[in-house]
Amino acid sequence: MLFTRLGTIIAYIGLGLGTLRVAMGFFIATAFDDAESYAAASKRYLGSTSAGEAIDTGAVWIVASVALGILCEINRSQRTGSK
Repeated sequence: MLFTRLGTIIAYIGLGLGTLRVAMGFFIATAFDDAESYAAASKRYLGSTSAGEAIDTGAVWIVASVALGILCEINRSQRTGSK
């Protein structure tokens, strides 16, 4: 039961952080027109070389968090016996 709760919390945190990273990546990609300011903003705010890389990483976090959340829901339903 402890791991189910812990996994659910981790899934929610991962989903929030992944969504935030994707949103920040789209913001950086659309807000800066100059190539130098785009590269500087990507390195400063995203910690990556491009906004696309940050969006890809965020998408992986979202998918992994959803998968973990599904596994936790399956475990919870198996323990309670509900269908």
